[in-house]
Amino acid sequence: MLPLVRELVCGSDNELFEDGWRNSTNIPQVSNCGQHTDFSSIPTIFIAIFSTIVFYQLYESRNAHLRSYSPISLRIILCCLLLIDLSATVIYDFTLRFTNSPIYDPIHLYGDIVQYAGFSLVLVLTIACRNRGITTSGVITLYWLLVVVCGVPELRYYLSGYYYEEYKIEPCRAALYIVSFIFSSLELFLCCFADTPSNGYIGKNSCPEYTASFLNQLTFEWFSGLAYLGNKKSLEKEDLWDLNERDKAENLIPSFMQNLKPEVERHRKMIKKNPESTDPKFHPSILTPIFKTYKFTLLAGGCYKLMFDLLQFVAPELLRQLISFIEDKNQPMWIGVSIALLMFLSSLIQSMILHQYFHEMFRLGMNIRSVLTSAVYSKTLNLSNEARKGKTTGAIVNLMSVDIQRIQDMTTFIMLFWSAPLQILLSLYFLWKLLGASVLAGFIILILLIPFNSWISVKMRNCQMEQMKYKDERIKMMSETLNGMKVLKLYSWEKSMEKMILDIREKEIRVLKKLSYLNAATTLSWACAPFLVAVLTFGLYVLWDPENNILTPQITFVALALFNILRFPLAVFAMVFSQAVQCAASNTRLREFFAAEEMAPQSSIAYGGTESSVKIDDGSFAWGSKEEDKSLHNISFDIKRGQLVAVVGRVGSGKSSLLHALLGEMNKLSGSVQVNGSVAYVPQQAWIQNLSLRNNILFNKTYDEKLYRQVIESCALVQDLESLPAEDRTEIGEKGINLSGGQKQRVSLARAVYQNSEIVLLDDPLSAVDSHVGKHIFENVISSATGCLATKTRILVTHGLTYLKHCDKVIVLKDGTISEMGTYQELMNSNGAFAEFLEEFLLEESKHRGRSISFGEDSKEVDEILRDLDQVSPSIRQRIQSQMSQEIDRVDEKNAEIVSNGHQRKESAQSPVVKSDEKEALLGPKTKEKTPEPPKQAKTQLIEREAVETGKVKFEIYMSYFRAIGMLIALVFFLVYVASSVLGVFSNLYLARWSDDAKRIALAGNVSASETYVRLGVYAMLGMGQAISVCMASVIMALGMVRASRLLHGGLLHNMMRSPMAFFDVTPLGRILNRFGKDIEAVDQTLPHSIRAMVMTIFNVISTVVVIIWATPWAGIAFFVLGLIYFVVLDVDGVDTEIPRSMAMFIRTAEQSVGILAIILWATPLAISVLLPLLIVYIIVLRFYVSTSRQLKRLESASRSPIYSHFQESIQGASSIRAYGVVDKFVKESQHRVDENLATYYPSIVANRWLAVRLEMVGNLIVLSAAGAAVYFRDSPGLSAGLVGLSVSYALNITQTLNWAVRMTSELETNIVAVERIKEYTITPTEGNNSLVFAASTWPEKGDIFIKNFSVRYRPGLELVLHEVSAHVEPSEKVGIVGRTGAGKSSLTLALFRIIEADGGCIEIDGVNIADLQLEQLRSRLTIVPQDPVLFSGTLRMNLDPFEAFNDDRIWEALRNAHLESFVNSLQDGLSHKISEGGENLSVGQRQLICLARALLRKTKVLVLDEAAAAVDVETDSLLQKTIREQFKECTVLTIAHRLNTVMDSDRLLVLDKGRVAEFDTPKRLLANPDGIFYSMAKDANVL
Repeated sequence: MLPLVRELVCGSDNELFEDGWRNSTNIPQVSNCGQHTDFSSIPTIFIAIFSTIVFYQLYESRNAHLRSYSPISLRIILCCLLLIDLSATVIYDFTLRFTNSPIYDPIHLYGDIVQYAGFSLVLVLTIACRNRGITTSGVITLYWLLVVVCGVPELRYYLSGYYYEEYKIEPCRAALYIVSFIFSSLELFLCCFADTPSNGYIGKNSCPEYTASFLNQLTFEWFSGLAYLGNKKSLEKEDLWDLNERDKAENLIPSFMQNLKPEVERHRKMIKKNPESTDPKFHPSILTPIFKTYKFTLLAGGCYKLMFDLLQFVAPELLRQLISFIEDKNQPMWIGVSIALLMFLSSLIQSMILHQYFHEMFRLGMNIRSVLTSAVYSKTLNLSNEARKGKTTGAIVNLMSVDIQRIQDMTTFIMLFWSAPLQILLSLYFLWKLLGASVLAGFIILILLIPFNSWISVKMRNCQMEQMKYKDERIKMMSETLNGMKVLKLYSWEKSMEKMILDIREKEIRVLKKLSYLNAATTLSWACAPFLVAVLTFGLYVLWDPENNILTPQITFVALALFNILRFPLAVFAMVFSQAVQCAASNTRLREFFAAEEMAPQSSIAYGGTESSVKIDDGSFAWGSKEEDKSLHNISFDIKRGQLVAVVGRVGSGKSSLLHALLGEMNKLSGSVQVNGSVAYVPQQAWIQNLSLRNNILFNKTYDEKLYRQVIESCALVQDLESLPAEDRTEIGEKGINLSGGQKQRVSLARAVYQNSEIVLLDDPLSAVDSHVGKHIFENVISSATGCLATKTRILVTHGLTYLKHCDKVIVLKDGTISEMGTYQELMNSNGAFAEFLEEFLLEESKHRGRSISFGEDSKEVDEILRDLDQVSPSIRQRIQSQMSQEIDRVDEKNAEIVSNGHQRKESAQSPVVKSDEKEALLGPKTKEKTPEPPKQAKTQLIEREAVETGKVKFEIYMSYFRAIGMLIALVFFLVYVASSVLGVFSNLYLARWSDDAKRIALAGNVSASETYVRLGVYAMLGMGQAISVCMASVIMALGMVRASRLLHGGLLHNMMRSPMAFFDVTPLGRILNRFGKDIEAVDQTLPHSIRAMVMTIFNVISTVVVIIWATPWAGIAFFVLGLIYFVVLDVDGVDTEIPRSMAMFIRTAEQSVGILAIILWATPLAISVLLPLLIVYIIVLRFYVSTSRQLKRLESASRSPIYSHFQESIQGASSIRAYGVVDKFVKESQHRVDENLATYYPSIVANRWLAVRLEMVGNLIVLSAAGAAVYFRDSPGLSAGLVGLSVSYALNITQTLNWAVRMTSELETNIVAVERIKEYTITPTEGNNSLVFAASTWPEKGDIFIKNFSVRYRPGLELVLHEVSAHVEPSEKVGIVGRTGAGKSSLTLALFRIIEADGGCIEIDGVNIADLQLEQLRSRLTIVPQDPVLFSGTLRMNLDPFEAFNDDRIWEALRNAHLESFVNSLQDGLSHKISEGGENLSVGQRQLICLARALLRKTKVLVLDEAAAAVDVETDSLLQKTIREQFKECTVLTIAHRLNTVMDSDRLLVLDKGRVAEFDTPKRLLANPDGIFYSMAKDANVL
């Protein structure tokens, strides 16, 4: 277009430069025509085209106008002055025209008017930017740069004319122009500074990116502050900037959800129409919404990439010109200098564009992670039960930690799908121009590789899917193991669980091995490809026409430069392929997840209007979606506002299911449900969050002092708060680890009361609390007469019958349907199922003379029920009473049998003082760790734990990884790589020699075909050798890394299984799972890839250095100097005391040495003096980067754990979250945690860009120096065109190598941190290391327990919980252990199993000191029925007998004795029945019975019963007591009693008080002592 304009404006005299410019020894002048057409038009055309970008920015901007005293005001003034100056010039032009002056030239007028248009547009844009608050504009900055650059020739013209007086100039025009040029330069200078908005209070922590100038944004200079800080000290969370507003989840999610919802809706409609269409290809797409949401970002990225790709082909053309310049000694020097400068400029522009591209893409990846994490979280909270069944916690956490990460990683590669083919096609096009048809041979090879790689990629995708399946399974198993760790230790089942996990891991390793072979195959194909292409193309070219086709340096090295461009897309294609394969697998899993069914919205929730509060008409409900899954059927009832309704029934009759049906958690198959009002829900197993106690109760509601105090008192929490270190601000650990079961249940109840909802659903909340606390809660909370919920509608599921008379209605459930309903009196009269129920209850009561079930009923209440019964049916009353008196007589005869065993209790039911022993133990350290300001403290504590490692990744970590691979394997790997590099270097040097010789031989005219064949053969051999050795290295390393994966995971698992309980009490499970998930994933897949790429890069760099030394042997001295400087700089600064530096740093040194040397050392070693300062700057930049980047990675890893912890917590409490209607608040919290994580991730991606821009600057200077040196020394004798070609083509390549090396190095550092984190948990202390004695195989034979002066504390530095306890339990004696809360009852049993180790004294069983025994043996020879019924996913058989030590007959016998035989027989698979995660598919009562069956199977001489009978009904409970009496007659039984009535018939009672033995005697004697502790406790519990 511009030449056309020149012709129109200038006529025949339209040359750009002056005549004869090619042979001019000086730099030629631009012609008058060129200056005023081309050079005036370029800036104006630029601003006209790109002003649209500025208009878009103005449209989008929400900022206030800029401050009036910022640089923009000065720029507006200057722009106005420029317009005045130009106006004066135009007036001058017109004056000359109208006066017909001989010096008038229309060209000047054209140029001035075009410039005027540009200036006017820029003035308008600048004023608009000020008004709309645009702090900096790249378009305007570039415009002024163009104005200045295009104005230089005219400035030179005027100045030369003035100084040298070679020609006459117009003084008026010259003066006006020089003033205009000065103003334009000032404009450019002012554009380098950003402006500030008038409302621009910039917080200390707000990110400076958007307030930085265009130049700073281009070079990432705004990040330098953080880099300097990171070099001075180890960065902490507080040092980082907040996330930019545009990257925060709340601003990103709405637009994404807008695009995702239609996809999900479409899928839902399709399923409704055709339920069979569950084919994965119909699942809602994830990528379409992502594309729609971020289309502009992707478009911008595409433009950057296209510009970069096109600029790559400028360098080979310039190289061609440079070689011809070297060969033709007659060309003037300025041409060579121009070529060198153009090479530098094109490299510089490429660097700037590339890093803007990467920055955009990494940010896009970060945004995608943010929106997908939020979408997965929201979806999880809304999954239906059917869908939830198929998705374990592990699988969903994997979606978050692995799959979303993979889609995020894909963003940086996504453009390569079109960019790589484009680069390949362009390379081939230019090669065709250079070498003709012989290029086709190379092209055919590339085409042939495509099907081969497609086949491999399909294989790889299948492997990926398989590996993810095993990984999910392993994480699920691990999650359960960690959750049930205490039970595993008590049963001594660690080895069994470890074996199960390792079996899954072995399957995973097998798949990894297969994957690594496939990876080696792709590496081979892509490593061979560029080389084969070169050999075949050169070979065919030479053989085609040996006379004319001569491999001159010009052809050889331009072709090599093009082959190098070709090599990159090909090499990277393999990586993109494997990334795409992983991404496709993850996309499939995410699509499947989003296709899962969600909760049906509650059928009818109305507010006010009706009298009914809760109403069901003929409802049938199922946990699944099918008819056969039905759990409740024919349910109809109508509950009025303000009524208290009790739901009773046996274990498994559907009581909890009924509440879930009301909450909408179950699928409604028929009928209608009405819930009129807001709902609060107290689940059977309390769900506690990892927050302060107060926040657990407030549950997102605002704090109301008066209401809060009332709730605390009503729920009997006052004394508990006093016992906590920071009262209600104490942070509660994961799953309420530092609260007892009773406390958890009361906190859960307090939460429901505080919500002040109209309907309260209570799922057996009184079962886990002591009798008098139960009474207190009933009276103060639940009761219609005196409770604080008196005006609300209450539905209470209960096993306690004494308060039924206080209820307005009682619903009796039997086998999933309502068998009876009415008031207490009506049910008594009807003499149906309810009367049977009562009968069982009374008999049970009489056995224990008023033993409590849920409340402290005394004999008066039993009498009351008997009186009620008398009114209904005197005959039944008489029958029952006679049975009762027989029972009482039998008990009085003292039959030396324990009754109270096996009573299920949630985590130690406690009295209101509650401070259970375990809790007290835990609170010891909590007090130290946590100040009363919990939220903040939690944060610092987490970071402190995770950021123990600061500073460099220790060399030891790299070494431990290499040891895991195997030192021999690593060594062979390196040697093979060395071999491949040596071959590569030789092949290139050989080519240089060949091309120089070819030129000489051709000139002499004696070309020999045989010589050509030999040379070609040697070249081909060298290349093939290189390709084969690369493949061998890949296979060797792959196998070594799979071995390392196995060892690291094995070591971590082994250590976790043997860590003491104290470790799990203070370490959040999310943090441990993060090691098993994310970090093992890094070791399995990312790290091997990083190391392979890293090593390739190192050797590329080293081979460059070797080439240089070869060319100029005494460059070796320079190397020595460089090495010296490097270590001196490092040591003087105290950066590293030891010389072995982490592998990554060594690599960077290698790159950098190359970098600098790749240039010079050819031409002249003297140039090194110029480059020393450059080298020092380079090292400093690297040091800043390494320290900052590494610490940012650690912070990022640490801030990832809370996302998963919160996520797991939410999955566990999903039903509560939905019931309370706070799903949105939890989604917000999740988003907040993701933002916190991204605030640490964003600086780390910017750090990579910051370094890369600076590194590439060095690379670009290398290009300048290499080309410059070649130009300057072209006349020196040793410098041939071949050497220059080799030198400069290497230098051109070095920029890309350095850039790639930066990515690989930072990736390696990032991923080696995974090894560091795994290592951290492989060296934590384990238990039982000093006790290795084995007892006899029959030990213990008698069960004689002798406790001698026994003291114990939970962890060093804490108070003793037992002080010099001494007691002797005779063989087969039944002893009850009692004491007030915190007396040390549980501590004693924990000490018996050595969960906590002795601090003084000892415990002997049958004369053997248990402290000396091997732990596994000790625990396997004792039996316990624990408080918490913990089951693991797997078969029922595995849960009873994980070591397969018993045959089926023994197992069935145990089930029969545990009253589970009929239940197990009713299951389709019997003993092979699959138990779901955590035993979710069994009721709590059934789980408790399975725990009893375990004890019956083991049946050792010592049995410990942690009493808990709350979750079983009266009848089952009585059967349990009977079983325990009969089966454990010969055993020593210790019962920890939380309710006195249960141990009244023990042989003796051990009464503990504050960790000491207070009394130890028969119950009768203890009750006879009115001053004793036991007497006062019995009085309190109404047992007397």
